[in-house]
Amino acid sequence: MMDEVKLEAFVAVAEEESFSAAADRIRVAQSTISARIKELEAELGQPVFIRTSRRVRLAPAGTVALPAARTALAALSALRQVVDDVAGVHRGRIRLGLLTGADLPDLAQLLADFAGEFPGIELVVSSASAQDLYRAVSDSALDLALVVRAGAVEPGGTAWAELLSDPMTVVGLDRVVGPVPVTELEGVPLILLDAAVGARGVLEAAARSVGARLDIAVEVSTPTLATELFARGMGALVIPASLAPRHGSVLIGADGAQLSVSVGLISHPTLRTPAADLLLGRLRGLAATG
Repeated sequence: MMDEVKLEAFVAVAEEESFSAAADRIRVAQSTISARIKELEAELGQPVFIRTSRRVRLAPAGTVALPAARTALAALSALRQVVDDVAGVHRGRIRLGLLTGADLPDLAQLLADFAGEFPGIELVVSSASAQDLYRAVSDSALDLALVVRAGAVEPGGTAWAELLSDPMTVVGLDRVVGPVPVTELEGVPLILLDAAVGARGVLEAAARSVGARLDIAVEVSTPTLATELFARGMGALVIPASLAPRHGSVLIGADGAQLSVSVGLISHPTLRTPAADLLLGRLRGLAATG
């Protein structure tokens, strides 16, 4: 009979790519993990993993089964938490993803306070690129993810909760004081941090509206690389303020309005546990008071 512990073992091995690491994560013996996977494969009638001496990877059947297994586990967790909520009990597991390099003021303190207030809720935090975060939330591998984006349409079938507007800044035009019109970037080699959030589209649309020609020398996806290239003199750095290595000048368009992207949280459109909702509420409160 297919049950939760077998699905949990399957997802853990798939994500860790290791039976021993999965056993450590679930806190059971490796032999128990192996037995649960064998039972699952017997019930499905096909192997879910391809095992070699060096690694474990998903078999074709495992690849198609993984999203459904995550969805089933998320639904069971949500059911358990809804019942707990009626009794005033807070427990569960929240998997929070953060865009690499993103910085929301006082986030670390909020997470620490949340963990102290709700010791029955396990909080797992990881960092990844925007593309990986969208995929993980859509596949139910993450409950919530903090991302930066531009545009009104949310990709990947995820739900969006905006926390704050993040101004686009330019770092390295030290001769300029105050807001910088996008026309001031003309003729300046630019390092653009886009990180798949649409920052380039925002910048280029503003430049087109005033007939400015931009010289984007380098476009990268990680704040660390962008900062290193800026430090080595490859150009001025155009970057959302929350990801900037130091204070920059806010960029403004033809109408005098600042160019910006949005910082917010994405979640699965239909599967979100009460514990995840609880953290989402706290994060919204942090943005409101920040």
